[in-house]
Amino acid sequence: MSRHMAPVMLGLTAFPLAAIGIAAYLVVAAGPQMTAVAGAILLLSCCMLVAATVVAVKLSRHEEWLWAQQDSLRGLAGKAQDAMERIASVEIRSDEAVSLQQVEAIAADIDGLRREFQDFVAGQPRWRQYPPASETPAAASSEAKSEPRPGKATGREQLTLLLEPVVELATGATSHYRALVGLADGRGKLVSHDELMQKAEQGGMRAAVDLRMVRMVAPVLRRLRLRNPGLRIFVPVGRATLASKEEAGRLLALLQRDGDIADGMVFEFAQQELGQLDGAGIENLARLARSGATLALREVYLGGLDLAALRQLGVKFLSFPPHAVDAGSGPNAAWSEFAKQARALQIQVLVGDVKTPQQATAVSRFARFGFGPFFAPPRKVRPDAGVAPAAARRANVA
Repeated sequence: MSRHMAPVMLGLTAFPLAAIGIAAYLVVAAGPQMTAVAGAILLLSCCMLVAATVVAVKLSRHEEWLWAQQDSLRGLAGKAQDAMERIASVEIRSDEAVSLQQVEAIAADIDGLRREFQDFVAGQPRWRQYPPASETPAAASSEAKSEPRPGKATGREQLTLLLEPVVELATGATSHYRALVGLADGRGKLVSHDELMQKAEQGGMRAAVDLRMVRMVAPVLRRLRLRNPGLRIFVPVGRATLASKEEAGRLLALLQRDGDIADGMVFEFAQQELGQLDGAGIENLARLARSGATLALREVYLGGLDLAALRQLGVKFLSFPPHAVDAGSGPNAAWSEFAKQARALQIQVLVGDVKTPQQATAVSRFARFGFGPFFAPPRKVRPDAGVAPAAARRANVA
C-alpha cells in the first residue's frame, strides 16, 4: 500500500474500533436494557471493519499490478531505445562503408597516377630509381632495401587525419587546429592533402571525402575540448559539398549527431568558391551557420570584400595568404581600415602558409592568428584518438 493511502485506511479502521469500544461500554455501564443497542452497534462496526479490510487488500493488489505494469513499460522503453541505437549505428556504418568505398576508389586513382608520373620522370623501373641529390648514400641504400618490389604491397591504403596548429601571434601559443587529410599508401608514403583533394574533385568524390573528414575530426575535437573548451578545428569543405542540397543535408545530419561540439567545427572554403555558389549553395551555408557551426573564408583578398554581408552569412574567420597582407612595402591605409572594420564586426583574421620570421612579424600587425611551416608542420593523429571519450559519452547517454 502506498504511503498516501495509509492515513486514509487508518482513519477508516479507527471508527469501527471506536464503535466496538462504545458497544462494550454500553453493555457494562447501562446494563441489560442496552444490550440490543450495543449488539447493533457492534454488528455495524464489525461490518465496517471487514469492509475496510477488503478495500485495503484490493488496493494493495491493484497497486502491485500497477507497479508490475510500470516495470514492464520501462523494460519495453529500454528495449526500444536499444533498438533505435542499433538502427542508428547500422545506418552510420552503412554511410561510412559507402564513403570508404569511394575513398578507396580515389586512393587507387592517385596511386596509379603517382606511379605513372614517377616512371615517366625516372625513365626506368621504380625499384632502380636513383635517390635525390639531398639524400646521403647510406640513406638511399637503406631506403632501397626497405622498399617493396612492384606488385607486393605492404598494406592497404587508408586516410590519415593530420592537425596543423593555429597559433595566436601575440603569444605564440596554439589556440586552434586545422584539419588536413592525407592518404597513406602501402609503402608508408603519404599523399598530401592538396593532391588528394584535387584528385577527389576531379573524380567527383570531394563530398564523400569531406564527410569522412568530419567523422574523423568529431571524436578528436571532443577529446581536445575536454582540456580547452574554447578550442576549434578548421575543416575544409569543397564547393561540391556546399552546392548540393543532399550533401549539405548529410553534413547537417553529422552536426546534429555531434551537437555537443558543433560550435567547435569551423568549415572553411575559398573565396573563389563562394563566388561560384548559386542561391541554393548560399542557403546551405546559412543552414550550416544556423546549426551552430562557424564558417571561415580562406584565400581572401581585400578587393570587393563585403565584411557586413559575410558576417550576416555566418563567416567569423578570414584567412589570407602572407603576400596579401604585406607584399614587402610595409603597412598601408587600406589594411588598417580593414582591420578596424573586422574588429568591429568580431571577425578574426588569420594568415596562412607563414614560412619566415619576417612574414610572421609583418602579419602580426593586422592578424590575430597564423599557421604555416614557420610555426609547426601538420602532425598525424592516431586512428584511435578520441575513441574512449566518444564511448564514454554514449554510455552516459544510455
